[in-house]
Amino acid sequence: MLQESGKKIIILYILQILRKYTDANHPMTQQQIADRLGNEYGMAVNRATVKRNIADLIDAEYPISYREVTRSHVDRKTGEKEENTIYTNLYYEHDFTESELHMLIDGLLFSRSVPYKQRKQLIDKLGKLSSAYFNQRMNHLHCMSADSPQNPELFHTIEVLDEAIAEGKQVRITYCYYGTDLKLHKARNEDGTEKRQTLNPYQMVASEGRYYLICNNDHYDTVANYRIDRIANIEKLDEAAKPMNRVGGLENGLNLQDYVYQNLNMFSGKAADAEFIIPKGSVSLVIDFFGKHVSFCEQADGNISCRLKVSIEAMKRWAVQFGSTVRVVSPPELVEAIREEIRKTAANYETE
Repeated sequence: MLQESGKKIIILYILQILRKYTDANHPMTQQQIADRLGNEYGMAVNRATVKRNIADLIDAEYPISYREVTRSHVDRKTGEKEENTIYTNLYYEHDFTESELHMLIDGLLFSRSVPYKQRKQLIDKLGKLSSAYFNQRMNHLHCMSADSPQNPELFHTIEVLDEAIAEGKQVRITYCYYGTDLKLHKARNEDGTEKRQTLNPYQMVASEGRYYLICNNDHYDTVANYRIDRIANIEKLDEAAKPMNRVGGLENGLNLQDYVYQNLNMFSGKAADAEFIIPKGSVSLVIDFFGKHVSFCEQADGNISCRLKVSIEAMKRWAVQFGSTVRVVSPPELVEAIREEIRKTAANYETE
């Protein structure tokens, strides 16, 4: 006989068994659950006990899928025919499908900002959101070690920024740079003291595997993007953050999707309407980088004219990167900036 405490806890054990060992591809019967209770928890129970507890879980609206089967039998004492309904094909409906978890895990596997140790911990936690069968396949995944220096303060920085943004407060930080020793070094003033900066934080965003803070340096009136993984010694201040409408580039608020596309690779700066020409076969390249934020017009010579609003600095870097394919034609200031960049590049390769 189960003691009273055992009877109360059995429902939790059944829930744990369903979460751990079942999914849509691996359902269980009442008898299989009873067997698990005996093998793993030393509880000898019958199918009727399992059925009663499962019914309570279903009534409590736990996401348990099942199929009801009605079976007939003859009562040995009365000789009368009776019908009994049982639950079968029982499984727990997990919050995430396996494909959804794979997508989340892949994002962590190839993240360049999250430190290696935290990546492994997060992936292990994600794996526990599904059944043991998914976790068995997790053994085939390998979390690559960091190929660049990692900032152990990253998660703490994100937490503080999240609080500051929600409360509309300023933060004070130290910005860092990488040295040839593969370590992060804090920026310093001329006298050697740590250089502190006061920022007005507005939004965090992930782009190209990196985390960025869209903000304003309190000493200036323009928008800026800071790499969050290069921020150290962050502290939230009591002072209210500068309103967005006082920041150049954010006068009309922040449309995050437009902002990310206009500031390719998170290069901030003045945005302008740009036009560039590409061969017809390079449309996919443009869409990969700019999505639906670019308009196309086929020209008489078969080339494609592309127009979009984009950061001058971001467009310059992108156009130089794909200089053999892309030819920018406007605005004039962007064309001249690209020419100057190409001249500097060519001079860098000239031989004496």
